[in-house]
Amino acid sequence: MLEFFVENGYTLFWLAVAIATAVVEGMTCGLVSVWFVPGALVALVISFFCDLFWVQLLAFLLISLASLILVKTVFKKYLPNQKAFRSNSDALIGERGIVLETVDNLHETGSVKIRSLVWTARSSDDRTVLPEGSFVIVEDISGVKLICKPDSKQNADRTQK
Repeated sequence: MLEFFVENGYTLFWLAVAIATAVVEGMTCGLVSVWFVPGALVALVISFFCDLFWVQLLAFLLISLASLILVKTVFKKYLPNQKAFRSNSDALIGERGIVLETVDNLHETGSVKIRSLVWTARSSDDRTVLPEGSFVIVEDISGVKLICKPDSKQNADRTQK
């Protein structure tokens, strides 16, 4: 039995690597080790024909790298996008609102209504004062304050009417 393991050591090693990386990938479901499986399988096949470990290892590394690049580029559109998972207040970034109280950073005043909720607001530029009734776009959130900039398109449409 020991003789079998000595003669087939590299083959068994690559088989174990392929199985282990597939199991890890199955347990995580997060594209953690899937690219190592093809590399280990290619190294396993090479181990039948070549006893040089460095050749097998080189093949493993090259195929794993190629798999990594292929998986990341082909499946990039199917992977979750960080912007798609915005929740709570982060979902307000990019939203439009209306100024209820003049937003003036120097006097530390201002409130904006977005989605029927009133938020404390500040201008993205300390020199810009956003008058009551004007439209704004949320650029960022700092603590519990919305950082806004004027919505020039909405404000221009409003002044033309």
